[in-house]
Amino acid sequence: MNTKKVTIKDVAKEAGVSIATVSYVINKIDKVADDKIRRVNEAIEKLKYEPNLAARSLVKREARIIAVITSAEDRISLLTANPFFHEFINGVEFRCRKSGYSTLIMGINDNEKFTSIIKGGNISGVIVTGYISKDKIKMLNDVTFPTLMLDQEKDSDNFIYLNTQDEKGAFLATEYLIKKGHKNIGLLTGQLWESPVYRSRFDGYRAALEKNGIKFIEDYVFQTQISYEGGVDIAKQVIPSIGKMTSLFCASDIVAIGLIKELYHHNVYVPKDLSVIGFDNIQNSKYFIPELTTISQNIFEKGEKAAELIISKLDNTYKSTDNEFIIPVSLVERESVLNL
Repeated sequence: MNTKKVTIKDVAKEAGVSIATVSYVINKIDKVADDKIRRVNEAIEKLKYEPNLAARSLVKREARIIAVITSAEDRISLLTANPFFHEFINGVEFRCRKSGYSTLIMGINDNEKFTSIIKGGNISGVIVTGYISKDKIKMLNDVTFPTLMLDQEKDSDNFIYLNTQDEKGAFLATEYLIKKGHKNIGLLTGQLWESPVYRSRFDGYRAALEKNGIKFIEDYVFQTQISYEGGVDIAKQVIPSIGKMTSLFCASDIVAIGLIKELYHHNVYVPKDLSVIGFDNIQNSKYFIPELTTISQNIFEKGEKAAELIISKLDNTYKSTDNEFIIPVSLVERESVLNL
């Protein structure tokens, strides 16, 4: 005999609605159409589902907090040292305020704190940025509130995914360098095993080389921490290749800025000695000298979109039949690439 406990997910699947909708019906919150209420109640009766009292109290308290989870241990340094994250958070907070939600930024290295916050009933939804372990993913799979995965490969129907056209952007960047006469093009990226973002940007870089009949040279691929300091630290590995390698696609603006600054201290100048193109179009990129040519994604709007998707789930206005959304990219031409 099958003694598996019926969960709220089972009810949602049987009724053909979201987990949030089941929660609203159970707690008699007036946000659900009559047809959905009927289907949920029929599913509860059919499956003999017994609502969890703790879960019911969680919904009744109507906590209006969206948590942004990051793998960074120090939240303050993340906001000050990572311009991408800072702009993204600004977008999240702006959209949350419009709908009466507040934002909580939390690290995930503290397992006890993570568990306490996720299961404590004080948050309405979660946006996950960066790497997250399988045990934490499993925990998020079991909660009733909506979860959005930022820049992650889709592997669950229970989450919303928000990504960028990373491969296309890298292709555009590399092909732009080729059109400017460059044939010996390097790549400065994050650790390829660490993030699907950098794997996709690597794939776009290689695809552009291949399309244009340019040989891929493994020695021209440099991996470092994606940060200003990562760009500074990798400069000593990049310098010996300059001369043979005439240009470099950096998979992030902030690492490009760190690299350019350190090259300057070694009397290597961009774009005279090395052309550089970045990715992200962070605010700093247009105020730097030289102004950085880059691939743009609207980071603020990406933050707004992440919050909007979570809130639409909570408000039962989520219209999409899919759970994956893509932010478009475009080329922004400035001063850091030389026309050979």
